[in-house]
Amino acid sequence: MNRYVTCCGLYCGACVSIFLQEKAEGNASLEKFSWEYEEELCPGCAAGENNHCEITACCIEHNVQICAFCPEFPCSVIRDFSRDEWPHHKEVLENLQRIKEVGIDQWLSEQKDKWSCPACQARNHWYQNKCYNCGAEWEARYKLD
Repeated sequence: MNRYVTCCGLYCGACVSIFLQEKAEGNASLEKFSWEYEEELCPGCAAGENNHCEITACCIEHNVQICAFCPEFPCSVIRDFSRDEWPHHKEVLENLQRIKEVGIDQWLSEQKDKWSCPACQARNHWYQNKCYNCGAEWEARYKLD
C-alpha cells in the first residue's frame, strides 16, 4: 500500500501526524508547529501495529486494500466514520468514490496538488492556513472548534 493512502480514503500526505513525524525525522525544528490538541504519531495503515483501527481490520477481513474496492462499500462503518467529530473525515466517501473512478495513483496525484501550497508547492496539512515554507496564506479547509 502506498504510504499516503489509507484504508478509509484519507490522504496521509495532508495528515497532521504524518506531517509532524516527517518534520521530526528530517530534524526540522518543530517549534513552529503547535496544536490545540494531542495527536500521536501514526504508524500508517500498512503498519502491523495499526490493526486496532476498525476500518483497517475490516479491509483485512474483506481482503481489500481500500474500502472503495469492497463489495459492501459504502457500509455503515465508513459512513459513521465520515460523520464523526473530525472535520477532515467528512471527505472520505467522496475520496473513496474518486479512487474507484480514477485509481489510486491518479487520486494520489490529485491529492498532492490539492494539499500543496499554491505559491511554492510545499506540502501542507488539513488544518493549515499558512505555508510554513513560504508564508503564503489561505483560508483553512478545516477548522477545529
